[in-house]
Amino acid sequence: MTTEPTQEARPLCSIVIPSLDGYRDGCVPALLSSIEAQTFRDYEVHVIEGVSPQGRAINEGAAKARGTILVIVDDDSCLADDSVLQRLVDVIEADPDVGMAGASIVLSPDATHFQQRAARQFPRLHTPVVEEVTDSDLACHGCCAIPLEVFNEVGREREDILRGLDPDLRVRLRKAGRRVVLAPHTRIYHPLPDGWRRLMRLYFRNGFGSAYARKFKPETVYETQESLSSESFRPHTSLGYRMARFPFRMARAVLSGKFLRFSAYVSYGFGYAWGSLTAREIATSPSQSSPKTLNDDPNESA
Repeated sequence: MTTEPTQEARPLCSIVIPSLDGYRDGCVPALLSSIEAQTFRDYEVHVIEGVSPQGRAINEGAAKARGTILVIVDDDSCLADDSVLQRLVDVIEADPDVGMAGASIVLSPDATHFQQRAARQFPRLHTPVVEEVTDSDLACHGCCAIPLEVFNEVGREREDILRGLDPDLRVRLRKAGRRVVLAPHTRIYHPLPDGWRRLMRLYFRNGFGSAYARKFKPETVYETQESLSSESFRPHTSLGYRMARFPFRMARAVLSGKFLRFSAYVSYGFGYAWGSLTAREIATSPSQSSPKTLNDDPNESA
């Protein structure tokens, strides 16, 4: 689905929403309503349906884009107020060195008790709202703006991985000398898993996707940062280090009473083991079939 820009001239922004079914249990209509409520009006919208993996869907949307700023939004996100687009555009236009300007992820006002608990235990699921433009690894595909020219220069999204689009794109942007930042006072709602089953399923899929990347595309395996600042962040660590760290993370989760996080680690581990045994390399040709997309997740790597 594509909506025409609100002005006759070429739009400034092209909003791309990758979605398997264009509905996502009602999330897509809610997202489109939040976009329609924006004070910023110079945009077009491309909902890319039925295309996987997610990187391919985003690239198809970018190929249709007529604007100079690409805005990528997950299909289960919702813009928290009417100024999100304007704030993202302001950051991009104010500094030519910015390659990605992201919105902070906050809890929806109708979040359940389970989702509130998860937000306290998984920092990347509930990120700080900053007062000024802040270099941070917390910017992600939940909602971000990228100059289309820069997006093309760094090679667009990878179409050959199941998860990890966020860290991969952030690394390539920084290597190109671009800043990855959070925009000030810019918030979106991105629902957390509501219930044990959904949480376990999410982390099992993340583990599977991580095993796939390690098995077939090891150069795309990066760390993610939980803290706001990215000054001391190192995106590359060895497999041995990650494996040795995993049981310590599990133990720390138990000792700190973060049982949701501990259970998520267990599910991630099973997913990783299953992916190591069964994952097959996905087709990279659009004419070939590929597995259902694993929407990129803002959680930390194991």
